[in-house]
Amino acid sequence: MRTLETRRLGALVAAGSLTLLAACGSSGGDKIPANAKDVAGSVTMWIYPIDPNNEAAYWKPKVAEFEKSHPKAHIKVVVQPWANRDEQLTTAIAGGKGPDVVYLIPDQLPQYASNGSLEDVSDVIAKDRSDFRANALKAMTYDGKLDGVPLLMSATTLVVNKKAMQAAGITAVPKTWDDVLADAPKLKQAGYYTTEYDGAPDETLNGTFYPLLWQAGGDVLTKDGKHAAFNSAAGVNALTFVKKLVDGGYIPKDPLTTMPKAETSPTGQGKVAFLFSGGVAGLPTTVPKSDWAIYPPLKDKVSIGYGTVGGLSVLSGSKNKAAAKAWVQWATSAPQMKVYGKKHSYYATRNSVGTLFTGNSLDAAEEKTLQYMTTGSINLKSRQLMDMIKPHLQAALLDKTSPKAALDAAAKDVNGLLGRG
Repeated sequence: MRTLETRRLGALVAAGSLTLLAACGSSGGDKIPANAKDVAGSVTMWIYPIDPNNEAAYWKPKVAEFEKSHPKAHIKVVVQPWANRDEQLTTAIAGGKGPDVVYLIPDQLPQYASNGSLEDVSDVIAKDRSDFRANALKAMTYDGKLDGVPLLMSATTLVVNKKAMQAAGITAVPKTWDDVLADAPKLKQAGYYTTEYDGAPDETLNGTFYPLLWQAGGDVLTKDGKHAAFNSAAGVNALTFVKKLVDGGYIPKDPLTTMPKAETSPTGQGKVAFLFSGGVAGLPTTVPKSDWAIYPPLKDKVSIGYGTVGGLSVLSGSKNKAAAKAWVQWATSAPQMKVYGKKHSYYATRNSVGTLFTGNSLDAAEEKTLQYMTTGSINLKSRQLMDMIKPHLQAALLDKTSPKAALDAAAKDVNGLLGRG
């Protein structure tokens, strides 16, 4: 699935230079004026092509609308490319040319927040904090500070191939891992794989192992973020569950090591019954949408899935923080969020917006699963430790080692990265 998570390209470089931003304080007050006509100053926002065909066109009338009610403010929206976005932002900040507002997702927050580069935006939502989904706020919070106001959410959950279930004579949608294991032989006999587990190095664990780890009641790191926790009993259970499916021939083996093209993959050929971390945006075009149905995430102990959040952050080096915050407050208000979500096919982070998608559509079904979503624990080295874990998981699934030994070896590497080896 190509969500906000997999659109991120490149890694943050020269993070140390971000400390320069903290020294560039605001020249005026940081408090949002009570009267819109008192909001003054120029604000530049960097956004990214969440809708590749519509992003710039979307914001142009919105800027005009805001400036009409805030006549002393001037907003400039710059649509930047996804490619090398962190490097570009880092370089701009170091050169004193960073924007006032920038669109970020949770796993970017630690790199910027840890250097004091992000303003606390708790005051932006102080009057209506309870209107935001708790999991969305948690996703944009790092080290106890709200570093961005949530604008949109995505979800990955259980996606079912109705045709495969019918062919196998399965009438009840699985809710637990045990249900899946019971269905697997029936699906195999009917000529279908139970699921497709993508274990190639380019795949993110947020769409493969981590949701299963969470479903088993485990987590990637300890609560303080200082030690590996995925080699717990929960982690072993999660990896053992996948290995049972591999060993039984219920999962295609090629995707364990290589990333197939979507249209030629077993899923793209309609030969997979269940996607454990699937989503509407990532469904193959080679299979009719009418063949798919969406349900809450599977559970072992907990029903939970991965969903990222996109938010607007105010950089601490902004010279017009009050105006920047006023713009963010307006852009993430319920009326604006409702329009943005519908136009971009993402979900709202505010409860008062209600449902954006109705009827029997896949989007409507997916929207109902937002309560189950999490971004998991975010750490400054989240991406690095993920890359360390992947080869060990793959070794276990390819029968080169046991699940327990694989996770223990991965934990040793990760603890070394965290300085706890």
